[in-house]
Amino acid sequence: MNQLHLFLPCAAGVEALLAAEVQRVTGIQGRAWRAGVQLQASWRDALQLNLHSRLAQRVLIELQHNQYRSEQDLYNAAANVAWEIWFTPKQTFKVEITAQHSPLTSLNFAALKIKDAIADRFRAKFNDVRPSVDTRWPDVRIYVHLTTDTVTIYIDTSGEPLFKRGWREDKGDAPLKETLAAAMIAASGWDQLCKDGVPLYDPCCGSGTIAIEAAQVACNIAPGINRRFAFQKYLPFQGHVWDGLLDQAEAAITKPTAPVFGSDVSFRMVDFAERNAERAGVAGAVEFRG
Repeated sequence: MNQLHLFLPCAAGVEALLAAEVQRVTGIQGRAWRAGVQLQASWRDALQLNLHSRLAQRVLIELQHNQYRSEQDLYNAAANVAWEIWFTPKQTFKVEITAQHSPLTSLNFAALKIKDAIADRFRAKFNDVRPSVDTRWPDVRIYVHLTTDTVTIYIDTSGEPLFKRGWREDKGDAPLKETLAAAMIAASGWDQLCKDGVPLYDPCCGSGTIAIEAAQVACNIAPGINRRFAFQKYLPFQGHVWDGLLDQAEAAITKPTAPVFGSDVSFRMVDFAERNAERAGVAGAVEFRG
């Protein structure tokens, strides 16, 4: 688990910012790629990135990368993955597939072949016992990406996308995703300026996403500290290792290094923002006004 190939997808245009964040979190220089960052890292690094990344959408582990021409090639690629080291037949899984200029006529059929390959491998390993498919709340999410001639298979360590920090209760109208808010803050350079006490003010704060993200940055609060992740259900997971990372993240929290303010013409939205700030642990670090 020390030489994993990770891929962290992100919004287009955020790749360089994410690569810099990956280096800050892990000390590893990743490779900015189209809509994401690639790097070689350890299982512990994957956990750290889930806990600390504000910009990534997910943390994916690449398990297979092959040439293909037909659905049977996809079946063979998936069947060669050692799924049994990641999860058990008692757990549920889901296959999601995306494609870019793939010659295959049906992505649904391609996903079905991969699902069959996973189930058949478990049947062969566990006396005809296989995991079930759950399309709504699976224990394990498997992502497959097809290009013109290559297939890449990933297992998702995040579960719910990383913009779901675990604190949002009141969304309001047209909520801004937390990862986008974090990208705006990083692009402005305020994540570094706040160390010198430079204040941040959002005059159209809505439900408070930008201001809350900024307050967490100012307090050095890990964005994933209040949520659960898919990797906690995987076989390599060790509770004491994760508890140690959480303890480190808790110990690193500081008083805000810079003031953060938000306001909105809607008193209803300000109420939403205040409740969200309390759930995010930054009620004392950000001030909202109507």
